[in-house]
Amino acid sequence: MFFPVALAVSFCQAASLIGADALGLEQPPQNAVIVRNGLAPQNPAINAFENKTKFGTSIRFEHANASNGDNSLGLNSFTVPSISMVLPLGFLGTFGIGLEQKYFANNRFELVDTELDANVLYASRTGLYELAPSYSLRLPLFLSDFAIGTSYRIFFGNSYSILERGKSQKWDDNNSWMVNGIQITDKKTGEFKKIDDDWWQSFGWSLHYHKKTADYFVSYFPAVEMEKTTRTNVQFSNSDTLKSKKTTENFKLPEHFASGVNFLFLKKHNVSLVYECQKWVENELVETQVANSYFVEYKLNGTGLHYSQFFQRNNFGINAWYAEKYIKGVTEFGASLLSDLWLGRRGTLVGLQLFGGYRDAEAENYWNEMFFGFKLNLTGVGNWGTSSRRR
Repeated sequence: MFFPVALAVSFCQAASLIGADALGLEQPPQNAVIVRNGLAPQNPAINAFENKTKFGTSIRFEHANASNGDNSLGLNSFTVPSISMVLPLGFLGTFGIGLEQKYFANNRFELVDTELDANVLYASRTGLYELAPSYSLRLPLFLSDFAIGTSYRIFFGNSYSILERGKSQKWDDNNSWMVNGIQITDKKTGEFKKIDDDWWQSFGWSLHYHKKTADYFVSYFPAVEMEKTTRTNVQFSNSDTLKSKKTTENFKLPEHFASGVNFLFLKKHNVSLVYECQKWVENELVETQVANSYFVEYKLNGTGLHYSQFFQRNNFGINAWYAEKYIKGVTEFGASLLSDLWLGRRGTLVGLQLFGGYRDAEAENYWNEMFFGFKLNLTGVGNWGTSSRRR
């Protein structure tokens, strides 16, 4: 119809919080914790080296400011991107389970359309989640430095958006009988579901090598066929509703390859390097792109002993990354300062990460973004926590 097209003019640039209208904002690259410290959805094999039940969760806040010339938009995002647990069973291996936000966005804009002399509200929420039970096992005898792991991925999610134009008296004569002096609301609700018949594509695999001074892993997850069903409902004033429209879009979550290495030298200095590759296939929601991510981190290990001084007890580090997003032509540069704070005697660990960066978009309909925020990780509750790996 004519009025969604007219209103969309106001928001073609506002969708710049990259990819938020398609799948949601893609999570930033996993940091180098996936190389050495466990609780890693992309590397289930690492859990085989744990010897204590471990619970972990994270909280993330981000402020992004998108700009194009004299125009700018700001967005605050507060999410819980992951919750996970690891349960070691000795020689029987290790079970784990994790819930992760793969893509998530929560937007709200309130604008004034000067041409129509009307207030415009746009609000949307999109979330695609992954529930992943996993199992990992150290290899026997002389291969005990190696572990293999697998996780079964269960994807689900939903989306909601509302585009609302307040009452106006400035529509042209041809349409004034229909739209002047009333409120128009365009609502869309959707849900994601997996549609693959091949059960094996839900499994991902990883191999991890662990020594006292070095770690290395490699992992692979196949592509997964997904379906997004959207229902659109247009409403005039508070009572007049047009017939709902249903659309279905198929897309593939890409096959995913990741590899990383960590070196420990002089007993307390760590350097980690990580590479990730995602091969997207062109569809209705995303453009064709092979998304590559590169990550580097330096961390100084503390003693972890509660009686040591603050700067001797805790871990401190710095990292940086470069990533190509799932929207073609969009790249991200980021860096962060981080600290792992040991609490008490039982291995409870609080990780604090202050990050910032820049998203650069080549396409005209996406704006460039500056972003910054913090991430808080909690590992260990009561007698659960972290400990040095068994050898």
